[in-house]
Amino acid sequence: MDADRRRELPCRHRLFPDPLRFAGDARDRGPGAGPTDRLVAVSVFLGAARRALARDPATADAALAKAQGAAEQALAGLRMVARGILPPVLEDRGLAGALTNLVSSFGVPCDLEIDVTARCAASVEATAYFVVAEALTNVTKHSGATSAGVVLRQEGNKLSLRIQDDGRGGADADAGTGLTGIRRRVEAFDGRLTLTSPAGGPTIIEVELPCG
Repeated sequence: MDADRRRELPCRHRLFPDPLRFAGDARDRGPGAGPTDRLVAVSVFLGAARRALARDPATADAALAKAQGAAEQALAGLRMVARGILPPVLEDRGLAGALTNLVSSFGVPCDLEIDVTARCAASVEATAYFVVAEALTNVTKHSGATSAGVVLRQEGNKLSLRIQDDGRGGADADAGTGLTGIRRRVEAFDGRLTLTSPAGGPTIIEVELPCG
């Protein structure tokens, strides 16, 4: 390697930071890593993929996969912005009051248990509200359930949700638009979603979100 090439390398590394380290930095920002941060990550990953394509296809493929994931999360965040205008009841009564109102108008008997000690960020509360609303909509449309239950708990800086119904089961988080929308909303806040839905039921959706 000639001297000019050796001198070029440090500059190249300054211009194009390690995309994996960049992704880690974005994750460290937690819920603050919104659509803008994720779109910047997409740009970084795509640039890394272009540079690696000829010399290291495996690295290029990994960068493209990261770019796709960041783009999907950015899309989920933008959808949250587009759709996530706070319902008046959520602004007026908080998450507990909004869920109480939601469950009271639900067409299937539904128990509600709430153990929340403090308010979370408005965007997180909106996500939790829409998760429950979408999950209960799925119950009425698809499950054939005769009863359901919602549990909302706050533990430290985590907000957890559990939505359960006694319907027919067999739900697939990747097959229906409702569950896919729930997953994308949760992932937009670096949350976690678990779906358990054996044939014959019950179906249980568990969500954990950082309070923000």
